Order: sequence, then structure tokens, then C-alpha cells
Amino acid sequence: MNKKFKIINLISNSLVFLLVIVAIILMIVTAKHGEHELTASDVEMLKFFTVQSNLFIGAASLLSIIFILLNKMPVWVSIIKMLATITVTITFLTVMLYLGPVFGMSLMLQNANLFMHLIIPVIAIVHFILIEPQFEKYDFRYNFFGLIPVFLYGVAYFTNVAVNNGYGNYKYDWYYFGYFSLGIGAAMFVGMLAFTFLVSIGLYFGNKKLNLQKNSSK
Repeated sequence: MNKKFKIINLISNSLVFLLVIVAIILMIVTAKHGEHELTASDVEMLKFFTVQSNLFIGAASLLSIIFILLNKMPVWVSIIKMLATITVTITFLTVMLYLGPVFGMSLMLQNANLFMHLIIPVIAIVHFILIEPQFEKYDFRYNFFGLIPVFLYGVAYFTNVAVNNGYGNYKYDWYYFGYFSLGIGAAMFVGMLAFTFLVSIGLYFGNKKLNLQKNSSK
């Protein structure tokens, strides 16, 4: 990585990391006053994929910062960044295509949600496609790794719903994925995995084709 891209990479990762911190603080401050759905306080916030995905991209960005300062960028660090970027991309698209229309876009882009649902995911997506190094070492099979976070979250989510018979009950089924039935919820889960794989492929080829470093001197 040449000096110019090292600086750009450092600034971009630092921006994402700092925005995640700002979003978490804002969420903690405003959640106690929230009376609407998709709001929780304290450790219960971690049940939301939005929060988990943003913490993931924040941690991945911090990891990248450490290795940039060490003048290293192992491919596994970029793979972790890819997984984290996939999760916030799923958060962004789920809000735009599902949660926004269902709960109201104004709510989905209010306070901390503006950062977690829009600003951070967009920056992370642009960063991964245009700036993230190691693009030449990515293998197509890495796209299957991107399914892991969504799969694990889905299993935990629907297990919680099934065990508590909480279909359509916001306490257990906060995204209402099990509202109609467990079968339809399971179909949505499979569909979400397929959607995640498509997102992963999109990021993969975006990075391969549009990464600004591929034509720069190393």
C-alpha cells in the first residue's frame, strides 16, 4: 500500500470507528426516552442486528487502524472488514426495503439510527469498494464467509421466538419476521441468506473492479 492510500485508509477507518462511538453514545442517551418499537436500553440494545453490525464494523475498523499503524495489512484483516461491511450493508438495505416502509422512514433515520442505518453503512460500503486493500488476494469462496453473521443471528432470533412462542409478539419477535408463522419466518430467513450472498458478491466484484489501488503503484 503506497503512502497516499495508507493515509486515506487510516482516515476512512478512523471516521467509521469514531462515528460508531458517537452513534452508540447517542443511542444510549436517547433510548431511555424512546417509547416506540425498535428501541431498547442498556444491554438489551445488543439484541438488534443494527447494533451488532455497527459494533462489528467499528471493531473491524479499529483492527484495521492498528495494522495500518504497524505498516501491515494481512489479508485476514481485510476479510474481517468484508464480513463487517456485509452486515452493515444488510442493515442498510433491510431498513430501506423493509423496516422503513413498515415502521416509517423518519423513525428509521432518527437520532442514532441516522448514523447506524445510513451514514456508517454508506461510508463502510464506499470504503470497502474503493479503498480497502488486498483486493487482489480476495477469493470468491470468501463470499460464503459473509453468510456466517446473518446465519448465526437468524438462528438465535428464531430460536428465541420459537422457545417463547412469541410469533408477532414484539418482546420476542421485534422485527416481526415470525408474525405470520414460523414457516413463513423460516422462508424469510432462507431468503435473507440468499440476499446476503448477493450482497457479498456485489461487494466482492465492486472491490475487484473499482478499487482505486489496483491501478496505483504499490
